[in-house]
Amino acid sequence: MQTSWTICLFGAELTYAGQNIQNFSFDKDTRNISRRYRDFIAILICSLIAKRFVNNEPPYSAEELSAEHHIPIRLTNQILYQLQEINMVHEVVTDHLNEDIAYLPSMDTNQMSVAILLDKLDSYGSEDFKVDKDNKFVGQWKVLIEAREEYYKNAGQVLLKDL
Repeated sequence: MQTSWTICLFGAELTYAGQNIQNFSFDKDTRNISRRYRDFIAILICSLIAKRFVNNEPPYSAEELSAEHHIPIRLTNQILYQLQEINMVHEVVTDHLNEDIAYLPSMDTNQMSVAILLDKLDSYGSEDFKVDKDNKFVGQWKVLIEAREEYYKNAGQVLLKDL
C-alpha cells in the first residue's frame, strides 16, 4: 500500500512539474539577478505596457509578458509588483468571469520617462535608519544624490512609450 501511494504521489509531482516548468525555469538566476539587469527588465516591462496602452491594444498580462519576451515568470511577477508599489502601473481585471489580470500605466504616458522610473525604483523602500546622512555622512549622501542626478539627466528626455 505504501509503495502504491509513493508511486502515485511521485506521478502527481512529476505531472505538476511538467505542467509548470516555465514557473521553475531560471529560478536560481532570478534570485541572483543584478541590479542593473533588474532595472533593464523594469524599463522593458514598463515600456511594453505603455506602448500597448498608447496603441490602444489590449493590456498585457504577466503571463503574456513572460511568454512573448522570454522573461522568467517569477521575475516578471516581482517586477510588476514593484512597478505597482511605485505607482508606475496598476492591475485591471480584463475578464470578470475568469478574473484575468492585466496591467496599465498609472500615469500619463507622455510623462513616463526612464528617469522617473529609475528615480522611483531608487527611492523605493525605507530610508529611515539611524545612519546620520544629514550631518555626519552628508558628504557621502551628497555624492550619491549628485551622481544619480547626473546619471539620469539624459534619461529624463526618453519616454518609455518611445523605446
